[in-house]
Amino acid sequence: MVRNRREMLRAAGALAAGVWLPGMASAQAAFPSQTLRLVVPFAPGGGGDVLGRLLASKLSESLGQQVIVDNKPGASTVIGTDAVAKAAPDGHTILLNVPLVVQTASLMSKLPYDPIRDLVPVAEVVNSALWMAVNPAKMNARNLKEFVAEVKSQPKKHSYGSIGLGSTTHLFGHALNEGAGLDMVHAPFKGSSVALNALLGGEVSAVILDYVTLKPQAAAGKVRLIAVTGSTRSAWTPEVMTFAEQGYTGLEMMTWAGLFVPARTPDAVVSRLHGEIARIVRQPDVAAKLADLGYVGSNMTQERFAQQVRDEKDRWGILIKKAGAKLE
Repeated sequence: MVRNRREMLRAAGALAAGVWLPGMASAQAAFPSQTLRLVVPFAPGGGGDVLGRLLASKLSESLGQQVIVDNKPGASTVIGTDAVAKAAPDGHTILLNVPLVVQTASLMSKLPYDPIRDLVPVAEVVNSALWMAVNPAKMNARNLKEFVAEVKSQPKKHSYGSIGLGSTTHLFGHALNEGAGLDMVHAPFKGSSVALNALLGGEVSAVILDYVTLKPQAAAGKVRLIAVTGSTRSAWTPEVMTFAEQGYTGLEMMTWAGLFVPARTPDAVVSRLHGEIARIVRQPDVAAKLADLGYVGSNMTQERFAQQVRDEKDRWGILIKKAGAKLE
């Protein structure tokens, strides 16, 4: 009797495993099972938006499902990030964000989500330098030395634009203010394209933005590039000196853009998305497009990117506290 019962239980367990395991495999293999949404927390037209649309197009091809871009700008990316943090953890809602994803944790006394607990870093897509630009119709400066002298000659007359309070572009501008003894007022905007329009309209004296946003206007002579972040000059603008070359250190850091999904998204889905992105950025046509935009495709592992995100939350927190930046 006991033996028969054990055999029955063993058979039942085997039957259950035979039904359950294929079901699990089928669920994983079914991803994606519907249209995916790529949330871009910036206004259309800027570098983040252009990158998001490139990724959406390529992911649509590789995943066999449409990937639509959903622009949700505002509140230094908090609006878009919150939408993803609260989405179903099935991989069909993806966030494209920059260091602001963790910078806001030090900017706001209370976020509607925890960027470390409620999001899973999937992949660093690209990294890039940032360029400082002026409007030639408003500023005569052709380099930082001339810019600093020009700003100092007109106290309380100048401002600089950024993609949001506490963003990398804000903090770099603050660092220049501190290092050069300037009194430029910070003007935050809802994305790089809006900040650029403010520069073109003469609302601000300078911006520190990505190359894809600045390149067309620089080529047309409507903006002038006077400095670039990083430890060496960019191959895309070899004529533009780094901040360090011009005597202002502390602006050597590069910025990045990466993908995130809601916490509790299955590991298999995260791995699938990471693998697709790693493959996409290595495609010759994509690599060429990224280079044209001033981006370098990343080959970072998912685990290393996740660690980088955790580390940068602490690093930017120190810089934000020093800058006294707050977003309420």
